[in-house]
Amino acid sequence: MSRQARLGLVVIVGLLSAIAFLFVIGSQSNLFQNSFAVRANFNQVAGLKTGASVFYNGISVGRVEAVRLPAAPGDPITVLMAVDEDARPLIREDSRALIQTDGLVGNVIVSLTDGSPRRPQVADNGQIEGVDPFALSEISDRLFESVSRFDSVTVQLTGIMSDVRTGEGTLGQFLYDDRLYESTVATANTFQATVAESQNTLRSLTARADELVTVAENASRGVDEILTRVYTGEGTVARFLNDDEVYTTALATVAQLQEGAAQLQTVSADVRAITDRINQAAGWGALGAFRFSENMEALKHNFLFRGYFEDRGYYESAPFEVREAAIAQTLADLQEWERRLVEQQRVIDAARSELGVDGVISAPPVDSEPAPAPAPEE
Repeated sequence: MSRQARLGLVVIVGLLSAIAFLFVIGSQSNLFQNSFAVRANFNQVAGLKTGASVFYNGISVGRVEAVRLPAAPGDPITVLMAVDEDARPLIREDSRALIQTDGLVGNVIVSLTDGSPRRPQVADNGQIEGVDPFALSEISDRLFESVSRFDSVTVQLTGIMSDVRTGEGTLGQFLYDDRLYESTVATANTFQATVAESQNTLRSLTARADELVTVAENASRGVDEILTRVYTGEGTVARFLNDDEVYTTALATVAQLQEGAAQLQTVSADVRAITDRINQAAGWGALGAFRFSENMEALKHNFLFRGYFEDRGYYESAPFEVREAAIAQTLADLQEWERRLVEQQRVIDAARSELGVDGVISAPPVDSEPAPAPAPEE
């Protein structure tokens, strides 16, 4: 074989080997299979890189096409995945994407979960819910914080135990103070004595209750005897219950009582009528007495009969005359006080003028002679 033929054979074998290698790599990374795009948003991806595997219940069904940075701080991280068409019926709109670590190697992968059969399949370039990965750093921070809190609690507990050992505080006194122990023992003894007294009282109450039960039994026996006699027809009550003559007599008595009640109602009606007439007569009498009194009062004030009543000592002024006389007397007293005040004011003004004091207080003009009181009307 010529040198050129051997060279051509080596090149062909190399090309075939390269093609076979590419097919093997592509079959393992699903490069040559039909796929559809699925997106999921995460707050953190824990080192997920492009080309990472995508699994569905432990079966490799795709790869990560891209991990896109957020557009602004606080926005989610978008992960674009290429999933095989064979797995499309299993990925639903309520499926979730979880970022996990693959075994002990530490490769970061994406795991897809089942969806509800009643929900539709996810569309091409559709979006499903992303679940953030488990953050070991947060757990370690919380663990360190818990350890620091436990240390502070331990320090406080140590101080409390030292106070207890020295007898400080309620617990320390309870454990190390003999007086508290003695008081507790005395209280327990008192409680036991009280319990004993309560037991004695309970026994006495039980005895009295037994006596009451005996009395009740005797009373029930007496009632049974009375009922037996009643049933057998002995005694007044039995005759009243069993004798028809007593029943007939009772009915006759009731009828007589009803007749008496009717007669009593008639008598009460007559008495009421008589009372009404008496009240009317009393009213007329009171009216006549009032009118007679008015006539006699008029005769007292008549000029023909006034002298007679004055001689007899029966004359009295009418109420309106008494009121007018009282008013006239009050008016005369007020005028007399007014006259005295005017005179005092004049004396004060004269004294102030002699002393040369300014600011004389002027009194209102008042007539020197008071007006005469009106004569009472006759």
